[in-house]
Amino acid sequence: MSTMNMDDVNNSTIIQQAPSNFLFSNVNKILSTFVPAHHRRQSNELYKSIGVKSHGTITFADNKSNRAEFIRIPPDAPVMQVKELISTKWCHERPSLVISVTGGAKDYNMKPKLLRAFRRGLLKVASTTGAWIITGGMNTGIMKLVGEIVQINPNRHRPIHLIGIATWGCVAGSDQLDVHGTNVHYAKPHVEELNEALLEPNHTEFIFVDDGSVRKFGGEITFRASLEQAISGDFFAIRSNSDSSPTLPKLTPTTSFRSEQSDPIPVVLLVVEGGPNTVRTVHEAVVENNIPAVLFEGTGRCCDLFAKAVRLYKEYR
Repeated sequence: MSTMNMDDVNNSTIIQQAPSNFLFSNVNKILSTFVPAHHRRQSNELYKSIGVKSHGTITFADNKSNRAEFIRIPPDAPVMQVKELISTKWCHERPSLVISVTGGAKDYNMKPKLLRAFRRGLLKVASTTGAWIITGGMNTGIMKLVGEIVQINPNRHRPIHLIGIATWGCVAGSDQLDVHGTNVHYAKPHVEELNEALLEPNHTEFIFVDDGSVRKFGGEITFRASLEQAISGDFFAIRSNSDSSPTLPKLTPTTSFRSEQSDPIPVVLLVVEGGPNTVRTVHEAVVENNIPAVLFEGTGRCCDLFAKAVRLYKEYR
């Protein structure tokens, strides 16, 4: 392991400059010492191919043990390259399953019986299969609930990757995240604007879709569905064409992505409550990208509407 030659650093400079200024002035030397050059080149090339506008890590006052990776990308960013970034730079292991959770962004109280079932089921599946979980990443509604559930994961040897995909213009304090490769101590803004939300502190990765809009939710929906389809590799379409009664494979512990990058991975959309943007998310996933949806009936609003429509369809078709 190479060491940094402190003789090259002017001692008077150290004395005269604040620690933050000293680190800033010597950041290239620090990076070259601790981060191999070829790894930085590979990351920079991948960021460039994706069109990354800003990137770095985030630490939260509410969860100081979590250092979340993040990128900010345009809505037409190539999904295959983003998938590669997630799998090779962030998560490192191939999941057996991806659970995409969508639903109400507003705070609401789930019935205790449903809450217990939801918490128990989600935690068991995610912790035992090495599943990734995808949400909208905000500290409200179902996204906040999922973050709180992941936080109580009893298996610390197998952390759950919780990936938030959000519209950049709706992130409260997004100006803090306009950085390139540095860590941000994310702080709550002094003034909370309408149609903005704080980030949920238990998410381990964030993808911010910057479509140029300001405080307008839903800008990430199309990209999110396309990314999930790229991860799934038409998993269910392949099985539907070859088997009239397709079944899920047995979920096994995760394996290296390097050996099975091209293999399709089952992606399932889990719908809990929700409003108009949840309807859009379900349409993009199910109709446009062939991602199956599981409706958590009894949680209210559009989720119950979908469940009723399915029952009526089965009854009258």
